[in-house]
Amino acid sequence: MLLAILFLLVGAGVLAVGAESAVRGTARFAAIAGISAFTLGALLFGIDTEGAATAWIAAGQGQTALAAGEAYGTVIFLLTAAFGAALLFARRPVESPSVAMVVAPALPLTAGALALYDGVVTRSEGLLLVLVYAGYVAAVVAEGRGVKARASQLEEEARELGGGRLRAATVAVGGLVGLLVGAWLLVQGGVRILDRTALGAGFVGAAILGTLASLDEVLLEILPIRRGHPELATGNLFGTVAAFTSAIPGVAALIQPLVLDGAASVAFLAAAALYALIAVWFLLRERAGRVLGLLVLAGYAAWLVYAASL
Repeated sequence: MLLAILFLLVGAGVLAVGAESAVRGTARFAAIAGISAFTLGALLFGIDTEGAATAWIAAGQGQTALAAGEAYGTVIFLLTAAFGAALLFARRPVESPSVAMVVAPALPLTAGALALYDGVVTRSEGLLLVLVYAGYVAAVVAEGRGVKARASQLEEEARELGGGRLRAATVAVGGLVGLLVGAWLLVQGGVRILDRTALGAGFVGAAILGTLASLDEVLLEILPIRRGHPELATGNLFGTVAAFTSAIPGVAALIQPLVLDGAASVAFLAAAALYALIAVWFLLRERAGRVLGLLVLAGYAAWLVYAASL
């Protein structure tokens, strides 16, 4: 068990550093090559590279319930621990993004629900999920504001890195290697936990891997809200819901058809319920504050207790 914990902790650290380097290097290289930040922002909108890499490597190793759980656990952690903490630390209530941004993730989420209805996501269903997400991104690009906010982040990261094409490529490739190694270590830690406990693969993926792969999301939600740029936090929030209920498990299914256990299915239902709560709150009240923060954190605790018993 000690080795499993070591794999998890080291993997999470390497994963975070690798992901940061990969995004910074790619953003800098794109800027030098004349690729617009808006285009790159559209491609990366809603994609948490740490969570995506972990889910895909788990699928590649045949741990499909672990992969699905990790994807849905990323959504749960973001909607509860990350966004809930951001609301509690906010200086003032967070204004709702546009109605389109709030409602749009419902389409990929619904597609994800239909795909896993029978507990299996086939390769053809995985491809359809990726296409649905592509349609979602097209709608977000048309709306404009969410992608522009992501593009601004990428431009800032490109400026911070500095240097020429060679340095940017070196940082990007090194980051990608770190990303893959960290994700592999994280999955190995999860597999060892499964071998030594009675916990379900979906629960380990959601509660442990999804959490460790998404720890940086806490700052990505808190800091923009504290600094008066809530659109960055809410864009990241709703974009991740769409990506991790459609494209991320979709690509995982293309790698290896997903067979979900009960805990992974419950994780998806929890993610869907939490999204519905936040979306309805924004639509009805047009802002969110500490009350919603406490509600989603309580929902996170309730899910952990119930899912651990499956």
